Amino acid sequence: MKLFFRLPVFCILILTACHQHANPPTQSKAATAIDSVASPSIFPVTEFLLGQLKEIDSMPVTPVEISVVDSRRDSVWRKREDIRNFAAPFLTPVFDSASMHDLFDEKSFMDLTVNAVTLTYDPKVPLPDSIKITHCDVYIDPKTHQVQRVYMVKEDIQNGETVTTQLTWKVNQWCSIRTIEHENKTVPAVKEKIMKWDVTDP
Repeated sequence: MKLFFRLPVFCILILTACHQHANPPTQSKAATAIDSVASPSIFPVTEFLLGQLKEIDSMPVTPVEISVVDSRRDSVWRKREDIRNFAAPFLTPVFDSASMHDLFDEKSFMDLTVNAVTLTYDPKVPLPDSIKITHCDVYIDPKTHQVQRVYMVKEDIQNGETVTTQLTWKVNQWCSIRTIEHENKTVPAVKEKIMKWDVTDP
């Protein structure tokens, strides 16, 4: 069940104030729900991801990469810096108010099915060829005002076929990239890779 509403400015100010006085030490400033009241508002997704990567750079972690093709799952240990390379396709172009306010609209609603305030972004005008991002969701915990998850979609034409790439970033735990190739088949080819640095997460 989804309850749609537009976040008023005073709520944004409250969220910002709460963050400034109670920022958990394990999360960067980029992990705040709202860091500015720019209008029109676009959450600084790229800044958030870079903040997560900066935190990971300082952590003694050895990530595991999991590849999923059909029902087969294979895993291999990776280096910490491989996480940044893994996320690189979704670090450009920069997704924030300065870069995207003319191209994307924001909608906000309380999604009771996942217990999160969701900021969702879709194009409001035809996108230039240089912009492959077609959709973005940011999920925010309504109690802590911290980002829980980021979901982004890119679409591109490769060798005459449409390829959809989906990024899911679970804060402080893992990220995944799912590639869907829309070939001339009944069922599209789907591949997924998961980079997990919190190996305690099931």
